[in-house]
Amino acid sequence: MPLTAPCKTIDFRTTDIYNEPVDLRKYRGRKVLLAFFRDAACPFCNLRLYELTRDHEALQAAGLEVIAVFSSTKEEVKQFVARHPRPFTMLADPNLELYQRYGIQHSGFAMLKAMLLHPLRIIRGMLKGGTGDMNNPHVKLVPADFLIAENGEIRLAWYGRNTSDHIPMKVIKQFAGKPLFKAAVG
Repeated sequence: MPLTAPCKTIDFRTTDIYNEPVDLRKYRGRKVLLAFFRDAACPFCNLRLYELTRDHEALQAAGLEVIAVFSSTKEEVKQFVARHPRPFTMLADPNLELYQRYGIQHSGFAMLKAMLLHPLRIIRGMLKGGTGDMNNPHVKLVPADFLIAENGEIRLAWYGRNTSDHIPMKVIKQFAGKPLFKAAVG
């Protein structure tokens, strides 16, 4: 079931794609973007990863940490995503344990809608490393993003309307809230 913000975050402990420990509770005192992606080969996902990588230095300077979760295996995330250096935490969750805990939805209609409405985003995402692997068993996952405040409260739960729909970068920058983003969110 989808979460409704504001609400307490659902804490978890796991390892990242490099087997380093990740404990969401250790992020208390910092703002966090917890972003759920479909899979590592997804063109839409690769395009959003490019945007987060491009803006990461400024986001981190504004006090925002990024945690990206994929339905792919660690090996697949390394193959498709990590070949371009990503300066944030990346998690593999092929059994969808975190996806289920955060109420992430599956929808064939959302996938079809994204393919019909956003063909240029598919091409741009493929240029950023996505291949559009339709053999992925989780291809109908709809992305979701959660903005988590310093106290561990989810301030915004964004469930995508289609498989290309992530929280707008403008909203992420507003949440980060530092003056360096004032012009961008004007």
